[in-house]
Amino acid sequence: MASLASVALIPLVGPFHTRWPRYTVVHVREMVRDFGPDVVALAPLTAGALGAPAWQDTDEVALPHTVVPWARRRGTRVVAVGLAPGDPLDPGDDQAADDLERYLGQYEAGQRRLARVRAAEAPVRQLLSQALDLGLVRTALLPAIAAHQAQREQALGKGPGTRWHEERAALVASRALASGGSRIALLAGVDQAPVLAEVLRGHADLVEVPEADAGAEGEVRALLDVAMRGDALHGEALLRRLAELDEPEARYHEANLLLAASRPEEALDSLLRLLRLDFQDPYYLPGFALARLGQVYDLAQRRDDALKSYRGVLALSWAPAEAVAAATAGLNAPFGLYDAAAE
Repeated sequence: MASLASVALIPLVGPFHTRWPRYTVVHVREMVRDFGPDVVALAPLTAGALGAPAWQDTDEVALPHTVVPWARRRGTRVVAVGLAPGDPLDPGDDQAADDLERYLGQYEAGQRRLARVRAAEAPVRQLLSQALDLGLVRTALLPAIAAHQAQREQALGKGPGTRWHEERAALVASRALASGGSRIALLAGVDQAPVLAEVLRGHADLVEVPEADAGAEGEVRALLDVAMRGDALHGEALLRRLAELDEPEARYHEANLLLAASRPEEALDSLLRLLRLDFQDPYYLPGFALARLGQVYDLAQRRDDALKSYRGVLALSWAPAEAVAAATAGLNAPFGLYDAAAE
């Protein structure tokens, strides 16, 4: 009898990785590394997505930031196992779920059922407002999500009522197992993880990877994440900490903080120092840095230089949608102080 594949189900929390210093994108990568997979399966990405750079525009920032680059450097096979349009139970079926809720909302009994579902979601929202670590994700957040999903099924029924969670999870799980790996790291959003664990039980040897130590890199990542959010209340303290870092990303966040403090000349200096470094990583930095440089050049009345920077964004093989939008707007009209205040 063939032995079952070992599967480590690693929960992803999307942008919350940038808000939770004890569960950053570095922690996720270190968990994958500690497990030592021969296949990394990505539930948030549709099959075939990895063939074009646009896949990096995903809410699950740990994948393009740390996990996929690590796996590719190591030579570990990476497969996208999520649902794509045209698949059975593809994400477009969410329209049916929305239609069901609108229908129920028209009737008093349906409104009571929807109210029970929303009440069960309250503990999830409360947990997401905290800075969780992996331990609390596993012991508090995932059970709260599972309880909410169970309440939803009880109140609204399976199918569109549950947004086909179980059926979708079964398809994702089967694709992961079909990858042929003997040790599979399956990365999935926390909304998928509880039902994936259920459908995998008995078909795989589920392994719980211990919480990883992200070390000094994790501490730097947490600092850069705070700077990315542009916390103006601690701007000067952040600037002092960023000045101690050699990472190109630190220069980018430094420029943003300086610009927010109405110090555009210093912001330009930070960006020009960034250009003298290798700033291809992390994946979003080239697009964001060049778009911001164009804006700061506009503020300095250096329109020709600004246009070159905006065109540089559009010349990249890929840039975040926000960077492309900023560059396109900058090509159409100079960036101004009012725009800077709005950002």
